[in-house]
Amino acid sequence: MKKTYTVMNPTGIHARPALKIVEAATRHLSDSYLVKDGSLFFAKSLVNMISIGAKFGDEIEVIAEGEDSEAAVEAIGAVLTARH
Repeated sequence: MKKTYTVMNPTGIHARPALKIVEAATRHLSDSYLVKDGSLFFAKSLVNMISIGAKFGDEIEVIAEGEDSEAAVEAIGAVLTARH
């Protein structure tokens, strides 16, 4: 399952939203990844999520593979589209 989202947080993906992405990803069994500018980042790694460097308005593709992949993608997408 994959879906593209736009980062809506005015300050982008910094420490707090990065942690929320990791928490959303680890609640699911599926392996989850974010793709930005052709680079793949493992969503269950806080270091990866901080290093993605996503800013407001950036498009991020969320990919999940596994039995609960749809729920994982939606949970991560909710964090990416949150305005705070």
